Amino acid sequence: MKGQSINVFIDDLISMGGPEKEFIFKNRFFFLEVMYRGEKNMLELYLDEYDNTNPKEKVFVARHSFWGKSNLECVNQFEKARIFEGSTIFEAESEIEVLFG
Repeated sequence: MKGQSINVFIDDLISMGGPEKEFIFKNRFFFLEVMYRGEKNMLELYLDEYDNTNPKEKVFVARHSFWGKSNLECVNQFEKARIFEGSTIFEAESEIEVLFG
């Protein structure tokens, strides 16, 4: 992972509820945030994915959502998700560049 270690990245999500993070994986731009959703009395870690082929014209691709009663529950689901071309964040981390967060 460029711009941050994977350990700091994950620790931030667990301990601080996830500051906003922006990062690139191959030709995709990702925006990650954890929000409290009062209507569900749950936390949502969401990851918006954009096609970054032309960075000036990011095209929305998908939202990946992970729900839980705690940051840890949300992050555990995120860690197991095969979002990055069939890979988990740990398997893809060498190709991720953190831009913000």
